[in-house]
Amino acid sequence: MSKGVAALAGTVAVVVVVSVILGLSSPDGTVGDKSTPVATATRETTPTPTPTATTTKPPAPSANLAPTAVKGAWPGRPKAATLQDGKVNWCPAVRVTGAAAANRVLGGSSANSGACAAVRFVFEQRYSRLAIPRRHYRSSDFTFVRSALTSSTAGVYQRRVNAFVANPANSAARGALGIVLFSGAGTPAGAKHASAGLGRVFYGKAFSSDGYADRAAWIDPAWSTVTVAANRATATPRLVASLTATASMPVFNTRTRQDEMITVPTNATLTLVRHGSSWKVLTWTITSHASSFAPLHIKKG
Repeated sequence: MSKGVAALAGTVAVVVVVSVILGLSSPDGTVGDKSTPVATATRETTPTPTPTATTTKPPAPSANLAPTAVKGAWPGRPKAATLQDGKVNWCPAVRVTGAAAANRVLGGSSANSGACAAVRFVFEQRYSRLAIPRRHYRSSDFTFVRSALTSSTAGVYQRRVNAFVANPANSAARGALGIVLFSGAGTPAGAKHASAGLGRVFYGKAFSSDGYADRAAWIDPAWSTVTVAANRATATPRLVASLTATASMPVFNTRTRQDEMITVPTNATLTLVRHGSSWKVLTWTITSHASSFAPLHIKKG
């Protein structure tokens, strides 16, 4: 996996260490500009001052809005992960091990496309803008997750969504969804910004996404080589893909008045099945580890 950002001393357990296993009981057996001086001719005998270059100072960091450095789609992504129609194409940056054996069972280049689908799920479903803390949720907020799942798994997942929407403060219901959902725990009543822990806050008005308007919610995606294998336990072979990954969300340090980021690591194993020419997620096991803070740094792809 790409080298992760260096964490400040200690870690903060903003994301609880928890494993989420989806669908094991389902019917099918799983679930800153410079001005340029311009020389001009003159007949004056006295020297004319030479214009000097000036630099526009960038605005001071503020908890009201994430910095412009984090504009765009997944800043810090590998160069190979290109943009197509405004969306990241992760596939060219995905590396796979075990593909030859899996392809003998699944055929063609199935293992590579399935591994790509697994990476895409981690960075588009697990690490999503929905992670910015809010007070209330609707079932429709999770449509983008359900759309990546098989129909049977989506049904199981919907029940978990219903439980969470009914009680967003329930940490167990939150964890059961398998996606990053910051809660803003410890935010004082009437606070301007939602707490991210240890003196850090999320940008913008508390429990809104205002501070990330026209900004990326996540930066610096990194992941390991994806290990794939074919599962032949069923009549139709399935692809099992495993990887570790990290991504960081920009946050503000109210003590140092500096932009920082909170990095969330993930271990994931997904079982995928073919759905036409694409892949759908049938089951996953996701382990979230303690997150950490570090100065804001956007990797060069």
